[in-house]
Amino acid sequence: MSGRCSASGRGLRAHLRMCGSEACTLRMAPARACLCVLCGLPAAGKSRLAQELRGHAHKRGWMTLLVTYDELIPARDWRETEWKQHRKTVLMCVERFLHQTLTHTLSDQTHTHTHSDQTHTHTLSDQTHTHTHTLSGSNDDVWMRFQQMVQQQNVSHTHTLSDQTDTHTHSRPLVLLLDDNFYYQSMRQQVQRLARKCSVGFCQLFLRCPLQVCVRRNQQRAPRIPEDVLMQVCERMEPPDPSRNHWEQQSLELDTTDHITHGDLQRLMELLASALENPLRPIQDESQQKEADRQICASSALHQADRTCRRLVSQAVASAREARASPQELQALVSELNELKTRVLQDLKRNPESAEQELLGFEHRTRQTLTRHLPDL
Repeated sequence: MSGRCSASGRGLRAHLRMCGSEACTLRMAPARACLCVLCGLPAAGKSRLAQELRGHAHKRGWMTLLVTYDELIPARDWRETEWKQHRKTVLMCVERFLHQTLTHTLSDQTHTHTHSDQTHTHTLSDQTHTHTHTLSGSNDDVWMRFQQMVQQQNVSHTHTLSDQTDTHTHSRPLVLLLDDNFYYQSMRQQVQRLARKCSVGFCQLFLRCPLQVCVRRNQQRAPRIPEDVLMQVCERMEPPDPSRNHWEQQSLELDTTDHITHGDLQRLMELLASALENPLRPIQDESQQKEADRQICASSALHQADRTCRRLVSQAVASAREARASPQELQALVSELNELKTRVLQDLKRNPESAEQELLGFEHRTRQTLTRHLPDL
């Protein structure tokens, strides 16, 4: 898969290009939908919270679809390019589902009820059957699992956004809960872009839970996530920052160290209701969006590089202390390493795409500097 677009990717993208300028950009009133990102460390309680939210949403007459990334992209040693492609495919599946759902609803609302009941009983599987030939290839597994997920949750186009009676069609909101770690800001921003493209609402729930609590919970569940993976996610985690990023305004942070309270659930439901009532509008000037995306990616890369450099410096200082370096030696070592770090970050500001190469070089120079200051180490 690396470096090449699969047949399924091309087919699905072609379908989305065809519909993107039509149904997905239509105004959603009175049909309403929103994409809700659940982010946080593994074992922070995202899946359990999602089930509770689904129960409360159904009591309000809302339909829900829980999109669990771990079920769509099974754990294995994916290459970086493969993993990113699978994540793109998940969002392409979500986009196609939204297109089919919204166009079905808008069509129902603009036609009379003279059609037979049979024309209003197709499920996702029925309506996409004619398109499955375009989804063959390496991404087909993700698409097929997505279809199964929709069917298992008993979500169909007919009953998702419209509840038909003999004489009226009543709007039924749809909430898509996306369950994943979403540790990078750029990952969540991709979902927000999709919400804007399809004119639906968007919100985020960040589950803050101490690492040690997540480690303990992880040990008690099956299958377990390797502890080093959990540590890496914790190191990379970029919590929502509404004060810095305007697109993250519809965000809520929840402490899941202990049990989720009724008050917590009420606040979460209010956030979902607000997202449903305030769908995003597509950006007309794509150049502005591309520039914003570039700045976000550059900022995220720089932030991660800074954290990595700080960790390498801390490790070098810890090694020097274990070797019983004098205070003067420690001060000289820290000063030189900080100068190296500053130069690396300045270079990355000019060329964010060189992050991996720059960090490898910094790690090498850090070892050289440590050896020069402490030859006997």
